[in-house]
Amino acid sequence: FNIAVSGSRDDFAHTHINDIGLQPCAHATTGVMGFNVVLGGYMSIKRVAESIDLNMWIPADDVGCAVELTSAILRIFRDEADRKDRQKARLMWLIESYGPVEIVNGHLRCHPSFRDAVVAEMGHGFEKMIDQMQPSPTEPFERRGYLGVHAQPQEGLSRVGIHVPVGRLSVMEARTIADLAEKYCPKGEIRLTVEQNVILPNVRNEDLPALLAEPVLHGDSRLRVEPGKIVGNLVSCTGSQFCGLALIETKNNAEGIAQEVEERVSVDKDIRIHWTGCPNSCGQVQAADIGLMGGPAKKANAEGKLKAVPGVKMFLGGTIGEHGKLQLETHQEGIPIEDLVPHLVDTVICHFGGKIKPEYEEEHNSWKLAQAS
Repeated sequence: FNIAVSGSRDDFAHTHINDIGLQPCAHATTGVMGFNVVLGGYMSIKRVAESIDLNMWIPADDVGCAVELTSAILRIFRDEADRKDRQKARLMWLIESYGPVEIVNGHLRCHPSFRDAVVAEMGHGFEKMIDQMQPSPTEPFERRGYLGVHAQPQEGLSRVGIHVPVGRLSVMEARTIADLAEKYCPKGEIRLTVEQNVILPNVRNEDLPALLAEPVLHGDSRLRVEPGKIVGNLVSCTGSQFCGLALIETKNNAEGIAQEVEERVSVDKDIRIHWTGCPNSCGQVQAADIGLMGGPAKKANAEGKLKAVPGVKMFLGGTIGEHGKLQLETHQEGIPIEDLVPHLVDTVICHFGGKIKPEYEEEHNSWKLAQAS
């Protein structure tokens, strides 16, 4: 049962794929900042679902209210959910049992009877929080990144995002990050991100040059402050090396293939590539710009006979941040992993404005001719 609290329109916590999500939202009449409550998001083999509005506002400065709301929903889930059926033991199924999901002003919303059950479980006085959210902002907003150096609201302090490729750290790399935190962060503090990277907060601005010059962030190190627009946006599940459900090895493939793609194309914006080993989608491929899910593939051997090989199916166009949307339809299936680099290069060029680097033009044109034939 997943609970996510987000503090900005960037929605770094990905509230749209969690059972309970709290999104920053002002009160409709007072303008006081609080949270819009969304429910039911999740990913599994059985189903992938985006969260939907509860149609309730709660204050941001009252932790007790947030705790009571969450506890009330959990108690209802405990008592009423079909938890004996593993495929339906998630909140969205319980919400839908109260009545059909509604569409109000273009947003999916819980049936009023479920909201009323939550309010009743919370107790007297919470009825006044119903339908008190300000409308979502309409002005364009571009989700920000967190890798690299960013000024904090506190004067003279910055946070530094460090990329950890596919979230995999060796013992030495983990100790390296801990050493940096002890040296540059007042309390040795480290923040972990949903995208499997780390943030060093509260770095004094005068210490930034020394931190950025640390040898562990340069040379042959995998840790980077500016890792690249493709390599820097990888997410991967555990993969078959350590998970019995995965159909393919993900982390090693993801890291190596992303480096090859980045060598071949130039892009002017971040491209998020997610890998998952099986339809459980622990790598959240439906939320990625390019999602790669382990699946069956075939390739001709030297004798021309088709043989089963490790492969992926590709998803395109999932989004995160404000108004994040999941992509449920596959774009292409049965791509052998050993042939994935040119497929990804072509996808980046055709769908994300990438440009092939001159030294790889001939190679890519030859691949496209072979595909056409």
